[in-house]
Amino acid sequence: MMCTKKSERGSSNASPTEYAAPMLRRFMVPLLALALPGTVHAEDAVAYVPPDFLSATPPLPSTIDASTAWRLDLGETLQLAVKQNLNVTLERKATLIADLGITVARGLFEPTLDASYAHTNSRIPPADLNQSMDPDAILRQTHDQWRLALSQRLVTGTQLSTEFTNFRTRSMAEDAFGLTYRSSLGVTVTQPLLRGFSTDLVMPRYTVMQARFGSEREKRQLEVVVAEVVERTEAAYWDVVQAMFRYDLDRRSHKRAEEQLQLTRRQIDSGVLPPSDVISAESTLAQRQLQLVQAEERIAAAWDLLRGIINLPREQWTRPILPVDVPRFEPRPTSTDDAMTTALANRPELAQIALELQAQALSVRKAENDKLPQLDLGLSGSVVGQDDRYGSTLDRLSSFEGPSWSILLNFTWTPLRRATKAAAEIERVRHETVVTRRQQVVQEVWLEVRNAVRNQQSAARQVAAAARFRELSEKSLDVEQRKFLNGTSSNFIVAQRQEELAAAQLSELTAVLEHTKAEIRLARATGTLLADRHIELGVK
Repeated sequence: MMCTKKSERGSSNASPTEYAAPMLRRFMVPLLALALPGTVHAEDAVAYVPPDFLSATPPLPSTIDASTAWRLDLGETLQLAVKQNLNVTLERKATLIADLGITVARGLFEPTLDASYAHTNSRIPPADLNQSMDPDAILRQTHDQWRLALSQRLVTGTQLSTEFTNFRTRSMAEDAFGLTYRSSLGVTVTQPLLRGFSTDLVMPRYTVMQARFGSEREKRQLEVVVAEVVERTEAAYWDVVQAMFRYDLDRRSHKRAEEQLQLTRRQIDSGVLPPSDVISAESTLAQRQLQLVQAEERIAAAWDLLRGIINLPREQWTRPILPVDVPRFEPRPTSTDDAMTTALANRPELAQIALELQAQALSVRKAENDKLPQLDLGLSGSVVGQDDRYGSTLDRLSSFEGPSWSILLNFTWTPLRRATKAAAEIERVRHETVVTRRQQVVQEVWLEVRNAVRNQQSAARQVAAAARFRELSEKSLDVEQRKFLNGTSSNFIVAQRQEELAAAQLSELTAVLEHTKAEIRLARATGTLLADRHIELGVK
């Protein structure tokens, strides 16, 4: 009678191939659902209800003291990464350097103070060689000069300078003695009229404007770097979540294997199963134990990846991380055209190329201006005072007893202009190159957006299919366990159903997290990632 029941169950005579066929059929149904988008509708995705294993924070491995865990939410993780990531730190320094470059360029318009002092002592012999070389006949002179000058360049290109110069000369020959003071005050104004000048004052401020463009481009590059770090950080955070959820699934599988082993032993004790069936149940339990160990290793690797991105201090690397956020599946239909419109308005790469176009257009204009002749208009005026006393000298200076003025027109021209023409042509070609590169960047953004939208839509369909796969696997395992209790199934078939359920749960977990990552990639592609995550760069 016992042999008949075994034959009916197929536990003794059925081949592994006979058991594998139903298992393959069970896996093929959800796989076909994933491959055929028409089988999953939008309303199915909206009605998604997460299973219990995805509804709460995953547990830490049993080998880890939970009291030492660092409970970390996604928002705090992103803030730490933006603050501590080394790539972001380096880019912030580059942004600071570019911003300081504006101050350096403005130094061209800062006033310059120049002061000098010179002392000369000379002994001049008589001009007539027939005269005696009596020491008293040698002319001895001391000459002192002190000078103070102030110059300033204006944003119009005008160069202003004023100079206050003083001389003191002492002469001694035989019984003669002479002391003379001479002071002069002069003002000079020089204005370029062609090269280096424009009525809108762009050419005189060319260096400052280029520095500003460079600073703005570097700020956009900071956005690019921060967005890349935020994307990597969030993906690493969800990788930790996935590793811990997978550990939880393996733990549940291990528990089911333990329960099946206990049930098998009871069945053996009651005479329903032969003693040899315990080997199959113990083998399944050993396999689940191995999976638990491997799951712990995956958690440790995911932790290290996240620690590296947020640049944690080395002493904190031994502290376990417990992510408190769980993934949420909230499908949001997005059209490629709408996403591209958002990307064109928000992608920092496009803002960078726009700034580069403006800077290059300015370079073209500067090169064209350099082709003009140099024509400078200069005006200068001075007043001189002289006496044998310094006080009287200054009085004569202030009374304008010795005024003078002059006007200067300086013209410099290279008639052939070969070099300047070639330089202007180079800048025009560079401008055309930037225009072409902008088209290239727009195309790359378009491809990124299309790919991100497609992946988001595909990930949403996969979640619905995986959820259906898991529901059917749960029912299949429940049916098979009832059969086992009734003596019409075997440990081998139950283990298969458990394996199918574990695979289905893992597929659903992976699908939900892939959809979460697809949302991240879409936000990055459209340039809204930082705004959506409320990330402030701290630059103006």
